[in-house]
Amino acid sequence: MEQSQAINWLKAILRTDTVNPPGNEERVAEPLEELFFEYGIQTERVPYSNGRTNLIATLKGDGSTNKVLGLCGHMDVVPTGDRKWSHEPFAAEEYDGKIYARGACDMKSGLMACVMAMIQLKEAGVPLSGDVKLLATVGEEAGAVGAKQLVEEGYADDLDAMIIAEPTRSNIVVTHKGALWVAITCYGKTAHGSRPHQGVNALVHMNEIINVLLSERFQMKFSRDPLLDEPTYSMNVISAGGNTNVVPDSCTLKMDIRTVPSQNHNEIVADIQNVIEEVKEDVPDLEADIHVENDLLPMQTASDHAFVNFLLDFYELETGERKTPRGMSGYTDGSQFMKNKKKFPVVIWSGIQGSTAHQPNEYVNIADYLRTIDLFKAVSQEYLS
Repeated sequence: MEQSQAINWLKAILRTDTVNPPGNEERVAEPLEELFFEYGIQTERVPYSNGRTNLIATLKGDGSTNKVLGLCGHMDVVPTGDRKWSHEPFAAEEYDGKIYARGACDMKSGLMACVMAMIQLKEAGVPLSGDVKLLATVGEEAGAVGAKQLVEEGYADDLDAMIIAEPTRSNIVVTHKGALWVAITCYGKTAHGSRPHQGVNALVHMNEIINVLLSERFQMKFSRDPLLDEPTYSMNVISAGGNTNVVPDSCTLKMDIRTVPSQNHNEIVADIQNVIEEVKEDVPDLEADIHVENDLLPMQTASDHAFVNFLLDFYELETGERKTPRGMSGYTDGSQFMKNKKKFPVVIWSGIQGSTAHQPNEYVNIADYLRTIDLFKAVSQEYLS
């Protein structure tokens, strides 16, 4: 497959709207399944829900070893946001060596680099002692639910190592933070806006909780991680009320907490509950509860793992540059794959830069995409030589 075809396939997938929610990843899985079939690479659909399916594709080796290298990418993308783009988010416009689209760098270019690497290896008849297995997942952007399903149903049990093709600018990422998404809801009582004393204002009560969460009275316990540094938390969604003239009887706050390995998620939730109890002492009629919406632990592969050293040596041989293992703040499907019954190293790696991920005018450099295809071909051949 020529470079122009690889670029056109990326554009076609970028023009496919798989914003999560709702996902609709079947729109990507179906054409990829047909493409793999054209080149004689076996596939399997793993349905998640209506309109959503994971896709497994396996490039078989000669069977001289049982080694299996896993490649992984997710098919969903985040919403385009309210701010107007300079380039239409699903037009996949090419300009100045870049392709602009939602999902361009996060991470349909990484996914398609995996696809194209497998097809080009098959087309060239490159001898492989073992298999290359692609796990294309649904729902990574909202809890990595597709990866969770694949782990629970045994689709990763044959893997010996996995590369997740998220954008890392060629850095070899061995650990990332966990994600704990917490929703706090306060309950009050409606009343006419002109008679607020007859109601209980859930929004005002939530404000009391927020003030404590932002003060020194709320401190998460942790030990600083050498690759991930410190945890963070951010209050990103608040909703209350429906009319200006009605006292709101409910208010929900959603927090995004990014954790490091020394933390315990249950303890964090308990600490937030203690904040609520503390506020209740000053606001006796406050009523609130906590709901955990996403609970993904940090991913860790040892920096000195044999597979990590293999990638470091491989990259140095290919480019002359010696990388050092790194961490990243965002979560990936690796949070789920690290739970697999059969343990294997997970590394986040591609030649694509993700500086515009989740932003307006997201783009991928075409040169980075093509280079990543070559890297994945070369590393597959070297690992399965």
